[in-house]
Amino acid sequence: MSHALPGQRLSISDDAEIVIRFGGQGSDRIALAAISDARRPIGLERLSTSDWRLSSASQHGSLYELLAYITDDRMGGFVNASYPCSFTIGGIQYAFPEPTDQLAAVILGEIYIKNGQRRLKVSNEGFTFGIEAFARNRNLGNVEFPFRASPAPSSLPVPPTGARRNPWDQPNPPPAPSGQPLASGSGVLVGDNLIITNAHVIEDGQSFHLARTREALIPLAVDPMHDLALLQGNVTGTPLPIRLNSPVWLGESVMAAGYPLREVLGGDLKVTTGNISGLTGGLGDVSRFQFSAPIGSGSSGGAIIDESGNLIGITSASLAHQNFRDRGSISENVNFGVRASLVFELIAAAGMPLPQTAIQAGSDRREVTNRLRNSVVSIMVNG
Repeated sequence: MSHALPGQRLSISDDAEIVIRFGGQGSDRIALAAISDARRPIGLERLSTSDWRLSSASQHGSLYELLAYITDDRMGGFVNASYPCSFTIGGIQYAFPEPTDQLAAVILGEIYIKNGQRRLKVSNEGFTFGIEAFARNRNLGNVEFPFRASPAPSSLPVPPTGARRNPWDQPNPPPAPSGQPLASGSGVLVGDNLIITNAHVIEDGQSFHLARTREALIPLAVDPMHDLALLQGNVTGTPLPIRLNSPVWLGESVMAAGYPLREVLGGDLKVTTGNISGLTGGLGDVSRFQFSAPIGSGSSGGAIIDESGNLIGITSASLAHQNFRDRGSISENVNFGVRASLVFELIAAAGMPLPQTAIQAGSDRREVTNRLRNSVVSIMVNG
């Protein structure tokens, strides 16, 4: 197998058959289409959940792009999870490059003719916000994309972050009907196939899965007092190292990573910065600390890390602003995290292997953020 590079031009014949294969998880969630200079998306022939075919390179004219996209991207997820990707062209197989960013719509390549020779320009670029962002970028208007899933009806708003653990928050909404989407939250990979999140994220839920791959998650242990839950499932990624030997300190710089406000902001990871603004939680709770990095509904269960990328806490709650405004006070970015030492204790109490990931050093923010993409997940909760 040859390895194609971004920007590389492959010479192909007009009658060459092209078979495109995705070998990773979640390939059943993606679709492939050709977008020609006539500005009309045409679906490729689907051979299986992982294989797609063009009967000939000239099938869609002299100029068109090949696009892979998440068909139901309103539920989150990225095409990256379905890689590796290969093209078989005229019997020759090429490994295509994976995107460096998390993308819900990926331009795999552009087929065109130059000096009478048909060529395929290799690409791995695209759009984090999916096929609709691609359509806006290409000024396609309200075109219908093949295999596009209809948006699921929005039954109820997502509960506020930390709603069940925050004594100042608003009352919870009533539960969604059985089997319907109830809420979403964030989670952190802390061991092989082990995810930590908040107990209030999965409370009232009947089933749980990863947004990106739809892999099922099974609760192993729940600690309602400290608002933690340990889940197990088939998860691809890198566990975050847990910082145990040095306590958080007042003023320490931190980053919060999670998936807030998915319906508004999209299904990609969000990272914010702040500092440790208090060493206890609400009413002096020593199992928590206060931090100032902005969070939103859906951030619950996400990671709070130090500058080197080590886990120091789990996002748990945010002080309800409206209640304080009613009292004549304003409070912004008053958020609470559960200390990482309690994560370690819950894993031990569940009888699971204790995390052995070495503590990270250094503070290259770009490198730290890139590691978070493989360690922080979005969790969907169904009633």
